[in-house]
Amino acid sequence: MEPTIEGMDEVRALLERGPIRAPLTRVSVLGGGISNRVLLIESGNDRFVFKQALDRLRVKDEWLADRSRLLREVACLKAIRNFVGPQWAPEVLAEWTESFACLMEAAPEGSRTWKDDLLKGTIDPSVTQKVIHLMSALHRTTRGHPEVKQIFKDQTNFIQLRIDPYFITIGQRHPDLKEKIESCITPLFEGFCLVHGDFSPKNLLLHPDGRLWLLDCEVGHYGNPVFDLSFCANHLLLKSIHLNSRTALQEARRLWTGYWSALEGFPRDFLEPIAVKTLALLLLARVDGKSPVEYLSEQKRQVVRQLARTLIAEQVDRFEELSDAVSERL
Repeated sequence: MEPTIEGMDEVRALLERGPIRAPLTRVSVLGGGISNRVLLIESGNDRFVFKQALDRLRVKDEWLADRSRLLREVACLKAIRNFVGPQWAPEVLAEWTESFACLMEAAPEGSRTWKDDLLKGTIDPSVTQKVIHLMSALHRTTRGHPEVKQIFKDQTNFIQLRIDPYFITIGQRHPDLKEKIESCITPLFEGFCLVHGDFSPKNLLLHPDGRLWLLDCEVGHYGNPVFDLSFCANHLLLKSIHLNSRTALQEARRLWTGYWSALEGFPRDFLEPIAVKTLALLLLARVDGKSPVEYLSEQKRQVVRQLARTLIAEQVDRFEELSDAVSERL
């Protein structure tokens, strides 16, 4: 085992109470997260992922969050497997509620994130179609479900991990837009269905056999489905600006139109303008919030900042107008 891994004594003690019976042959740190300790545990030919919530997130600005979000993540992973299908999320094998930790199955070797592909300029419309299916099915199947509503009704994690560090922060840093930003927040709390809350390409894992997993569910809550759509579309728009890629922009458009076509029974005329305004806020939040994307150059950050400020100031609520504005800056 790796003696230099932070907190390894606690991890070892928890694993001794879990389902791993054979000796551990290797433990390594999995990167990419700011809010958890994530380890790959290998025992013989078996591979597992150990995850434990941190109380202070690894970002420049102070950002505290309730560690119980890990328990919410476990519940959300189980909901995805139950309502959408077991092939769409890893199985949780053990959980330690008092330590805010869990053990889950690991993805097969050779898996990669959708973010990895997108940043390389690799665009596969079939992946976008899988994302559309997963997102829309999660929202459709959990809409109005009483048990889901009961489990996920507390929106504290959504406030701590999204509303405060993203929207409240940009309102403070752009005081001339604060009133318009705050007016867009309230509709996001309206309860329709289970919302993942971090529907990002970095959390969509592509398996060599073509399966797709949705990970990192700690922001899961019962709320407005437009947040997931806007969150995911925002990453495609940011990558289109980063890469000067009209192909990536086209995938954002594919995601947007495909989602609404698949989202049967929801009031699109009411929800879509909210989604577009949320998307504008997220563009600004990922350059001036507490968790800015790491891949944009300072020049591109300024492009996104000016674009988002204009969209928010003018209260643009049509996706065609927003995506055309992005296209003009490529």
